[in-house]
Amino acid sequence: MMSIKVHNTLTNRTEEFRPDREAEVRMFVCGPTVYGPSHVGHAKTYTQFDFIARYLVASGYEVTYLQNITDVDDKIIRRSAEEGVPPEEIAAHFENQYLEDMAALGNTRVDIHARAHDHIDAIVDQIKRLIERGHAYQLDDGWYFDLASFPAYGKLSGRTELRPEDSVSRIDDHSKKRNPGDFALWKGRKDGEPYWETELGQGRPGWHIEDTAITETFFGPSYDLHGGAVDLIFPHHEAEVAQMEAASGIEPLARYWMHTGLLRVDGDKMSKSTGNFLTIRDALTRASARTLRYAFLSQHYRSSMELNDSTLEQARGARRRIENFARTIDPAHTDSPANTARAAEAWKAMRECLDDDFDAPGALAVLFQYIREQNRAEEPTGPTALRLIEDVNSLFGCFDIPGSAQSDAVIDHLVRERDRLRAAREFAEADAIRDQLTQQGVVLEDSPEGTRWWKETTS
Repeated sequence: MMSIKVHNTLTNRTEEFRPDREAEVRMFVCGPTVYGPSHVGHAKTYTQFDFIARYLVASGYEVTYLQNITDVDDKIIRRSAEEGVPPEEIAAHFENQYLEDMAALGNTRVDIHARAHDHIDAIVDQIKRLIERGHAYQLDDGWYFDLASFPAYGKLSGRTELRPEDSVSRIDDHSKKRNPGDFALWKGRKDGEPYWETELGQGRPGWHIEDTAITETFFGPSYDLHGGAVDLIFPHHEAEVAQMEAASGIEPLARYWMHTGLLRVDGDKMSKSTGNFLTIRDALTRASARTLRYAFLSQHYRSSMELNDSTLEQARGARRRIENFARTIDPAHTDSPANTARAAEAWKAMRECLDDDFDAPGALAVLFQYIREQNRAEEPTGPTALRLIEDVNSLFGCFDIPGSAQSDAVIDHLVRERDRLRAAREFAEADAIRDQLTQQGVVLEDSPEGTRWWKETTS
């Protein structure tokens, strides 16, 4: 197993990554609230975590990557009222769009997408335990978490109160809350809103409790890695920590917390109110999926980044330098020991960068130095260089390499995911995967015995 170091938000230190089960990683990343089109901020976060999951697999770990889908939420209800469409239809529509967008970007590593509405029983069970342990209280509009009952609140972010610059779209206001930061666990039924009949009364879950009920269902009360964008640390991730550790008496909720930096678009923070809101689909009219993916992965995942025409053009040019180098390779050439050694040394140096908190820009710098040296060398570039580029592409997934395609393991994963979606009658998402594979020259054949696939050959 490779020795990987991770910057852990929980300790604010870079630490050696040691999952609870030596060769197995249980990884959860907060998924979208499906009330509108997914934006390029989502694209950055989920592309970078897709890369992290790929690298963990390449390093010998068996990774289970779980992502929630928030399909019960205030934002969905508001949009439902504005458009006169049932909230479940709003959620289903934008969930399908999100999954199609992820397939278009090549984000293939998520193993489980878990919808909140499928886990109401688990949510109710977790809230009941919080009530029994003295961490929750009831008001006339539902149940709230009592922050005073959990002294460790704030250990992830180092604070306990909202600040003016915080971007918080869900504030659970009630004049009789015990503490200003107390948040809703269960919201009582309101006219025109979805609700469930439960032991807590008629109602629906609050936002934070959905995530911890889902992670406990799949991973238990404590697991290895929790990810998300940096703006979720407070209060959302703090609330998750409080809920799960208070309900179970076990800590930590997650051994390692990883957070991606924010994205600015054309000079400003994205905001629907100012019109500075770029959807993934709009971004794909400005640049190809490969260029977008390269733009995100050429930045360290913890760094904030700017997305504009200049950064897209830089990404496009850098990507093409690697692709053009691949086109100069002579696969029939017999490499000298020196050529073979240079490729091996470059791959080793790239891995050393990636082992240090997934330093993708550092790894790309090594690759460009290798390409410069090969372009100056007298000996032709041979098959060891092609294997190096293919290994890089299996991680980055953003280069158009002649004669190269996705690895069989990635194709197998996509075919299994398509089979699952078809069985769930989610045909739009299944068709999006078929289209993605078709573009890559992969032929699918469905039969009663299952789905066969093969790669097209051209003369």
